[in-house]
Formats: sequence, structure tokens, C-alpha cells
Amino acid sequence: MNADVALSVLREALSSLSAHPLRSALTALSVTFGAAVLLVLLSYGTSMPDTTSDMLRSMGSREFVVEPERRGGSRGRRIQIRYVDLPAIHDACPSIATIAPVYSTGRGGPVFATHRSWPWARISGVGSDYKTVTELRVVEGRWFLPQEEELAEEVALISLPLRDGLYDGYSPMGEVIDAGGRRFRIIGVFESQSVFAYSLFVPYTTAMEMGDTGGRFVSEIAFQPRSQALATEAIDEIKQALGTLYSFDADDPRTLEIKENTGFAAKVEAVSMALEWLVLTIAGVALVLGCLGAANVVGIAVAERTSELGLRKALGAPAGRIRAEVLAETLMLCLAGGVIGIVLGATAIAALGPLELTELIRLEPRADVGLLILSLIVLVVTATVAGLPAARRAASLDPVVALREE
Repeated sequence: MNADVALSVLREALSSLSAHPLRSALTALSVTFGAAVLLVLLSYGTSMPDTTSDMLRSMGSREFVVEPERRGGSRGRRIQIRYVDLPAIHDACPSIATIAPVYSTGRGGPVFATHRSWPWARISGVGSDYKTVTELRVVEGRWFLPQEEELAEEVALISLPLRDGLYDGYSPMGEVIDAGGRRFRIIGVFESQSVFAYSLFVPYTTAMEMGDTGGRFVSEIAFQPRSQALATEAIDEIKQALGTLYSFDADDPRTLEIKENTGFAAKVEAVSMALEWLVLTIAGVALVLGCLGAANVVGIAVAERTSELGLRKALGAPAGRIRAEVLAETLMLCLAGGVIGIVLGATAIAALGPLELTELIRLEPRADVGLLILSLIVLVVTATVAGLPAARRAASLDPVVALREE
């Protein structure tokens, strides 16, 4: 089919559609609805796995903690992890991105601010990487700088409940607080679901001067795998590294307590992926149904135009030409409805914006261009296939019989 014939076919199809504007508009509307639903669900559905991962991280699902068993390990002794061994432990665990030590000083007790006091708070020394490993949230101020840990400076972050109890709504930044017999300058406020509510964090090297063991042995190790997929490997590696270094059976559950949530994380992520596919399937079905509806209306229109098509065939119109015009009508309706649907869907997304699932987690709309192009291809193919029966029927009309039907 050359360009002139193609343009003629399109003009004939457009003329036929414009002769019945209300029917054409209502037919395209079914595709419009499907395309708009597809774009909205596509934009939010493709963000679902990443948003789920963010929710898991906010729940501490990517935080892994190794703590020597307090009830006594193999051979009746408790494992003690030396602070100076942490670089060697990290080197022996290629699946682990970062390791951060935690040292409980045993110096918890009353805390004194300028105008108020609190009966008891826990003091812990943490490495400067602890925030990254645990993805703890700093709600005010900042986290420790590496040089503050290196110089063992007397700075501290306090928990959000402790701030509310001591400072009653005003900012404690720069204030001095007395805790554990030391004076600390407050540089930040943190929030965490996995830490005792009333807590202070100080640099690990600062805490080494406060505890009974001088921080030579860490109370626990927090670590983060290089990726969630390597979580199981990271746990096995650190168990084997500690077992080899301290001569104990790594498979003995009495030696180490490893707090992790890989099973739950994997299940939630699997459900998230399944939900994403369900959403996309529903959107795809809505689009296909719209195309089928458009093709069905075109088929009805063909039945109504039996005499017209019969006359055209009697005057010498080729069957292929009539078939092409009917297919062109179907494609025009579906493409016009699809374009309008995309515009409406984009408008709806702009109006809805990010969906706030929690205080910290939002479902950001994200258009996947590849999936959008694939959807448009599906739209064209579905419209073509759905319009074939009507096109065949129109092309196979017997002019004599068609002219008798009035």
C-alpha cells in the first residue's frame, strides 16, 4: 500500500468516525479509561519493590547485630570479641559492607540537664559508621564525625524520648548534659525502634574510658550486607570468621546471638513483587478490555453500514481497501483513547503526588518508559487483532446480498 492509498484510507476512516461523533467518543472513552488506569498503576506499581525495601530498612530489617551469648558459649565460656580484631573480621567477610562496634559502658544512671534531670538513661559507645549500618534516623542536629571518634571528644546524641523528657520542646543543640560522671555536649537527637527509649550515644573511643574493660571487648557488632541478597552469606561469613578467630564452633547456637530478619524481609519483598505484577496485570486487562470494546463497537458499526459497504464493493472497491479502512477506524479509536488516557493518567498522578504510607515512607510515582512503550505496542496489537473479525466481515460482503439489506 503506497502513501497516497494509505492517506486515502485514513481519510475515509476519519470521515466514517466523524459521521457518528457521539458513538466514536464513547467508544474511545473505554480505551481512555484503560490507558489512564494503566499509567497510574504502572507509575505507582513499579515503585512498590523499592518502597517495600525502604519500609524494611525503616523497620530495621537490614540491621544485623552479633552479640556474644551471655549464658555461656562452647566449653562453658563466653566469647569476647576484641575491638582491635574488627578490621580482620571485616576483611574475612566479603559480603559485608560495613561493621560498627557497640560498647555498653555499664554506666547508665541519672542524667542531668541545665534545668531538669532524668532518673535513668543508658550510655553506649558506637562507631561513626553505626548510623549507616543501622540506618538510624537523626531527627535534629547531626551524627558523629570520624575525627570526633578519633579524638575521643565528649559529644553525644540523645534519644527523642530523652530529649522530650529533659528539654520540654526546645532544642538541646549545644547544651551540656551530665551522664555517667562525664559532661557531654549534645550534637544531635536520634530516633530508633531497636534502641532503649532513653539512651545516649557517644563515640566509641570516648566510651572506652568509661567502662570496666576499657572498651577492649565490644558488647555487640552491628553490620550491613553489601546487598539484601547477600544477607545469608554475610551471616555465615561472620560466624565462620569469629569461630576461626576465637576457636569455637560457629554452628553452636550457644556462642553467638545474631539478630536478623532475613526470612521476613524475603517474604515481604516476594509479596511486594507479586503485588506489583498483580497491579500491572489488572492495568493490562483494563486496557485490553477497552480495545475489545472499541473493536466490538466498530463491528456493530460495520453491521449498520452493510448497504454502504455493499454499494462500494459493487462500484469496484477492493476487499483489501475496505478491510484496511475498518482496521484504521479501530486503530484510530484505540490510539485516540490511549493518548487521551495517558494525558488524564498523568494529570491524576500529578494531582495525587507521592502517597504517604508512613511518616517516613512515601510511594513515589515513577514512569517506566520501557513498560509504557510496551503497553502502547500491546494497545496497537490488541486493537488490530480485535478489529480483524469486523474487517474480514466487511471485506467478505456479497454486494448483491448487501444491497438487498436495507
